[in-house]
Amino acid sequence: MDNETEKRIAHLEREVRALRLELNELKGINQVVPQPVKKDLPQLKEELENPLVKLNKAAAQSKTPQPMKQPSTPPTPNQEAKQQNPRAQRSFEEMVMWALPKVFMVILVLGVLWGLKLISDYGLFSNTIKILLAYALSISLIGIALAMDKRKKDISQVLTVVLYGGAFIIGILTTAAGAILYDVLSLSIALLLALLYIAYGIAISFLKKNEVLSVFVIFTSLLLPYLLEYMDFNGVVIVLYVVLVYGVMQLVFIKHVQKVTNYIAYFFSISAVQIIWGLNHQDDHLYVYAHVLLNVILLFSWFRLYDQTNKLKTFHEGLLFSLSGLTIFMMNTISDEIELPLLVFMLIFGSVAYLAYKQQLSRIVDVVGTIAFLTLFNVLMVIRFIPDDIDQLILPFSAFIGIMLGIRLGAMLMKISYSILFTLIIFLQLIVNDVEPFWRIEHLTYVLIFIYLVSIWTYVRRKTVDKVAMKLSFINDFFPIVIVLYFFIYIIKLDYAYVSSAQYPYVAILLLSIVMLVSFFTPERYIGQLLRYALIFAFTLITISLLPVHTVFGFDRWMNLFVRLVYAAIIIAILADIVMEGRLYEKWIRHLKLNIDGVMTVGIVATMVVLYAFLTQLEYDYLFNHLMTVASKTILLFATASISLWLSTLRNYRIVRTLGYIVLAIAIFKLIFFDLASLNLLIRAVLFMSIGGIGLFLSNRLLKNASNIDKSE
Repeated sequence: MDNETEKRIAHLEREVRALRLELNELKGINQVVPQPVKKDLPQLKEELENPLVKLNKAAAQSKTPQPMKQPSTPPTPNQEAKQQNPRAQRSFEEMVMWALPKVFMVILVLGVLWGLKLISDYGLFSNTIKILLAYALSISLIGIALAMDKRKKDISQVLTVVLYGGAFIIGILTTAAGAILYDVLSLSIALLLALLYIAYGIAISFLKKNEVLSVFVIFTSLLLPYLLEYMDFNGVVIVLYVVLVYGVMQLVFIKHVQKVTNYIAYFFSISAVQIIWGLNHQDDHLYVYAHVLLNVILLFSWFRLYDQTNKLKTFHEGLLFSLSGLTIFMMNTISDEIELPLLVFMLIFGSVAYLAYKQQLSRIVDVVGTIAFLTLFNVLMVIRFIPDDIDQLILPFSAFIGIMLGIRLGAMLMKISYSILFTLIIFLQLIVNDVEPFWRIEHLTYVLIFIYLVSIWTYVRRKTVDKVAMKLSFINDFFPIVIVLYFFIYIIKLDYAYVSSAQYPYVAILLLSIVMLVSFFTPERYIGQLLRYALIFAFTLITISLLPVHTVFGFDRWMNLFVRLVYAAIIIAILADIVMEGRLYEKWIRHLKLNIDGVMTVGIVATMVVLYAFLTQLEYDYLFNHLMTVASKTILLFATASISLWLSTLRNYRIVRTLGYIVLAIAIFKLIFFDLASLNLLIRAVLFMSIGGIGLFLSNRLLKNASNIDKSE
């Protein structure tokens, strides 16, 4: 009884805390209900019990002795964190409130710029006065922020950060405008002021530990290289400035653990180096080594900030791989003679991979080791150890490696980004490159992409196991369709290039029928649940497209006829397997909820139509004369009717029986009203004897079946 009472008390405690939280939310009070962790259990019970619980407790105490007092449980770290960090449960209104200063600062900056433009248009002040007013505004914002900092109010902290950042932005923009647009400041004074503002920006970033502020500072600081380029500074000075700014900002990133800001700053830095190189195209090796230095700094800080217990570790691993791969690509665009920088790049990442291996950091080994391998591939290409055209293989191979590494690490963003890149590469390959001549790199790329697709599918299937067999998944059910579709596009290109010269790729069409038959007997765990249906759909579309007569010549004429016969034979074979309940029926069809009677009817009609079109094509190609074609078509109709009625006697197919009677009526109508007038006496005699014999045999079978039914009844 006492244990039950304790459980009820604990349940009521949870309900009371929930009710208090809901009540505070209704009153607009967003706070966390303090946990009663420092009170004894009896005192806690007295505060939270309602009269019903007290009665139950009294009843329990009258029957059982009073339990011993339990010591109070110390607060857990999670509870202390919740009590000390109420921001973790901010409401939407609070989020908006904290974002408003940033929005208003952007509005203020825009207003200042437009105000200066308006003053310039009306000619109210000289350019010097406008620049001085802008500097005064920047200094005023710094003063206001310092005054608010002295108050030490938490609610003003975000506003002070915004004021510091706004002062920095206005100062940098004013310096650039005074030097370049208005020619008020000399270039040397503008450079000095810009350096002072940049030092100020780095200082406030270090002190205020705000990531948005750090992004503003690094972005605005990297606008200075364009001013230096405008001032005709030496390229070495500009590159060293970019490297120095990014290197100094690492003090901010590492101290305040600003990982995402570090990636953004790195992207801005390599972009600045690339743009400055694009403006002068001189001293290529200088910019290549700048990329190497920037990437080494990124690798150092990334390694310092890496936490293998972090839930977002795959995100950071993927970004390191992507940014390093982008760096290699940029180095290749700058110069074709970068053997030594790439070799240094490879040795650095190889060394980091070795150190990570020594520390048993397998995930880091995968990332940096793959980057080192890709760099080695680039080194071999640059030193002409492999053919020149091999560079066309680098991009699809790099995308493939990125996908495989993302799958291995479980990095979702990495898998998505590289999958999109790989898809774009495949589209470009299919649109741009051809398969002629056969022995060339562009053709080899087709084969390698197919191998990449199969490798991705095989690797993912080994890592993922579907617990629910009937549940559809992309990699098990849809990805095989993608692989087969790419394969047939490649085969169609080969067919048009080397075999078929008409509008139909007959070799690919024949191969499709073979692949469809193979899929019927292949277990679903290898091909998924949807591939065979996709192949049946493609088979149906091709069958329909083959029905009209085609104007073909030479070898294509025989391929056209052969393909029609093969497709008709495949349909007949499938129908025969269903009737005889053969292997295909046992393995696949019987497990489907299909109307076999309807399937047989559709199959019989399809076979008849394909063979009818085959006879028409024979006449169109002058292989049959008109009389033989007419007689053959009539015999085909009677044969279809006879087979339909015969099958209905074997398996009691009602729809098939109806079809047989309909086709028989059509055949008799055609024979009497169309064929008699166009056939000579010999063909008419042979035709009637053949049809009469078939009719007698069919009538005998139908009568036997009817008598058997009567006896059974």
